[in-house]
This record gives sequence, C-alpha cells and structure tokens, in this order.
Amino acid sequence: MITTSRKKNLTKKQIKSIFLPKVLDDNPYIKQLKLHLKKLDIELVFPDTSSSRTLFLSTVFLPQKADIIHLHWLHPFFVHSKNPLVNIIKFVIIILELIIIKIIGIKIIWTVHNIKNHENKNLALDRIYSLTVAKLANAMIAHCHVAKKEIIKKFSVKNADKIFVVPHGNYIEAYDNKIGKLNARKILDLQDSSMVFLFLGTIRAYKGVFELIDQFSQLNSDKSNNIQLVIAGRVYDDSQEITDTLKEKIAKDPRIKFFPGFVPDDRVQVYMNACDVVIFPYRDILTSGAVILAMSFGRACIAPCKGCIGEVLDEQGAFLYQIDDKKGLMKAMNSAIEKQHDLLSMGQYNFKLAQQYNWDYIAQMTADVYRHCL
Repeated sequence: MITTSRKKNLTKKQIKSIFLPKVLDDNPYIKQLKLHLKKLDIELVFPDTSSSRTLFLSTVFLPQKADIIHLHWLHPFFVHSKNPLVNIIKFVIIILELIIIKIIGIKIIWTVHNIKNHENKNLALDRIYSLTVAKLANAMIAHCHVAKKEIIKKFSVKNADKIFVVPHGNYIEAYDNKIGKLNARKILDLQDSSMVFLFLGTIRAYKGVFELIDQFSQLNSDKSNNIQLVIAGRVYDDSQEITDTLKEKIAKDPRIKFFPGFVPDDRVQVYMNACDVVIFPYRDILTSGAVILAMSFGRACIAPCKGCIGEVLDEQGAFLYQIDDKKGLMKAMNSAIEKQHDLLSMGQYNFKLAQQYNWDYIAQMTADVYRHCL
C-alpha cells in the first residue's frame, strides 16, 4: 500500500523520460508532446541517432538514471540493414538492453502509433519486435478505443489494463493560420470559384495517392469541370519510380496540380486554407495525425472508416467510406461535390471537435500514465 506521503513524493518528483528510438525533431506530434510534458516538470531526453537505435544503455544511466523509457515508432530499430544476420544481432542486443532496463526498475512505455511499419519492410522482424516490446512494456498507449482493441488482438496482450487510451493532440497552435482563402488560392494559382480537394503530406504507398488520382479522374458530373485536386508533399525516400508514375498520371488530367517536395511549416496554412475538403485515401491506417491537422484548420474531410478515424470523425464533419469498397472514395468525392455548400459548416464542426484534444490535456494524460507506472 502506498502511503499519502509516498504518493505526494511521486507527484512532486521530477520524472526523467527518454524517447527511443530517435525520432525526427521536426515531427509535430513529438514537438507538441515534448513542449507540454516539460510544463509538467518532466525531463525529456532525446538521444542522437547513433546511440538510440542499438546501444542506448549509457544514455539511460548518464548523467542520471532515467525513470521511463518511452518508445514510439519501433521501425528505426530494424529497417536500416538488409543483412539478416546484422538484424538478428541488433535485435538480440536491443531486447537484452530492454530486459536489463526492466530488471533494474526503469519503466517501459510504448505508444503504439501503428500495427506495422508503413513501408512493410522486414515484416517478420517487425512483428517479433512488436510482440516482444508488448510483452516487456509496463504500459502501452493507444490513441483510441478501436486501436486498443486492435493492439490487444494483434499483439496478444493478456493484461488489457496496461493499455491506456490517450487521444492524439490537435495542431491548432502548432501552425500559423492567418492567410485567407483567396490569398492562399492566388499563391497556388487556383481558381476562386473551384471546389478544391487536397492531399497533403508525404507520398507513401499505403496512403493510396495513385488510387486517388485514378478515381478523381473518373468523376463525371455537371460540376466535375469546376473541381480541382491539389497534391502537395515529398515522395517517400525520393523514389524516382513513384515520382515518374505520379507525374505521368497527373499529366492526363489538367484539373490536378502537384506541388512536389517537403512542405515547410509556414506553407501548411496555404494548402489547408486554399482547399474545401481534405482527402485521406488510405489503404490501411490505425492512427492519423494528418486527420487531426485538417480538423485543426477547420476543414471537412474524406476518409475511410478505419482505425481511430471513425472515432475522431463522424458524418457531420466528414464523408466516410468503407476501406474495402473499391468505389468508396469516388462515392465520397461525389457526395462532397453534391454537398459543397455544407463544407464550410462541416469544417467548423471538425474544428470544435479538434479543440477537445488540446495538448495540455494530452500531456497530463501521458504524465498520468508515467506516474501510474512509477
């Protein structure tokens, strides 16, 4: 039994948490979580790439022992070597380190952002890592109740109580949002009177951009000539094959505009405010921060009813479709065209929903998971 004074000491003690493996410093989710956990007197350590993907014990103990090892995306542990022997050796080293960490009383927490890595690399190793970490973790964080059920099922988690639901935070204060619709369209050379669909973000296979182009090009209605599709983002790994295929498909439809390359933070507001509806043509998804981003800019959405999307979006703010319906995306786009006069109010509804997921609230929930483990 924990005494009252012991509880107070736990509450007041500064917690040291190490985020492993190394994640991108410009990841907006990590930036917001880091910023708001610091407000709660939690010391966060971000080791460099070389010391976080294999040998990280020294980082855990120096200059003082950590209280928490907080794992996020596991794929940096295993996707960088094509040599199976190297992967096996790395796996043994990493798991031994996590076992040592657990034995000496440092708590392991894993935020499960996805069931497997998006590029489907080393899937066998991916699964072994996930099952092992799920077993070792003192606590796991899911972004919604659907994700929690999926995690329990996929990773054979026997103790469901160690999985905590902490929603994905919004991006209302993370990006500038000052530019108006007309100015944004002028910058992108879009027609003022057009209805504009937007795909924004890194172009990866699982996101279904090719399918989006194909189905957009097949839209046929009285209003289809007054619609435009904007695709903005960097092709993952700068794949020349994907880039060439993308440009070839886009060249066949003058209504599609492609803005290649990384989208800097100050450019996000231009794309978001220029569009009427944001499209997420994902083939598979567990959690999507991009959906929260669109909601944070007050935009209507088109997305599959899959994973956490069905919990954060509903038919008042989105056109949802079944992911296994081959014509589902096209039907959703047609519905948006037919109801384009409702898109503004749908976006405002989404903005109100997004306000619930403020980062002070998310950070406090995360800190509560930390303290529960301690």
